Amino acid sequence: MEQSKNKRNRRTRAELEADVFDAVRQLASEKGLAQITFTDIMQRAGIQMSVLLNNYKSMERVLDKYAYFSDYWLHDLFDEEHPTDKAGEDILKSTLKSLAVYLYDNIDMQHLLVWELEADNPTTRRIARSREKHYRTAIEELKRLFEGTDIPVDIIAGLLTAGTYYLILHRRRSTFWGVDYQRKENRERLYTALDYLCGLVFNARKKHDNTIEIARKFKEKGIDTATIAECTDFPVSVIEQL
Repeated sequence: MEQSKNKRNRRTRAELEADVFDAVRQLASEKGLAQITFTDIMQRAGIQMSVLLNNYKSMERVLDKYAYFSDYWLHDLFDEEHPTDKAGEDILKSTLKSLAVYLYDNIDMQHLLVWELEADNPTTRRIARSREKHYRTAIEELKRLFEGTDIPVDIIAGLLTAGTYYLILHRRRSTFWGVDYQRKENRERLYTALDYLCGLVFNARKKHDNTIEIARKFKEKGIDTATIAECTDFPVSVIEQL
């Protein structure tokens, strides 16, 4: 009878994994992913050590699977609405805002980003490289759009992304430059600021294009290149190629 009861109470593979990941999630909030042990998970989830070892072999395997299943946010972020093979002002704005929304609401994503900074191992390197792989095509397209300007759009996009990471992950420690990112109104202000900064970058691109067109028209009217360079702040070598 007792054996029959134990059989009925035995967790399915899906239930076991859900309980393990829930324990990892709780423990990560308390001590960080890098500090979790098999014993911690066994005690928190109420799972025998032999069961954990049979299913996961090592703590590294637990964290690798947790990271793999928690990476879904990245695939959801880059979809038809935020394609990876296109770039433009609206797409950059919506992608950065979506990233911020996901990070605010997704505790797994927060744990993984902190772990990436804390630990250097095959799993953290895989996560970071996977994210770069998703960004890569969009970054190359952005660089193509800004080709011929002195605007380092790839670095700017990186700063906006990294700044978003830091402000949201840091928000429970203290204010930052006097802003409390725990408050809903400041969360909205962060989204607005990302939108505004993206607009500034693309306005700089438009300004560059307009100035190029003015320089071209000056050159067509026979104005000497030195004068055009002085008026537009473009090097003489650029004007000579127009």
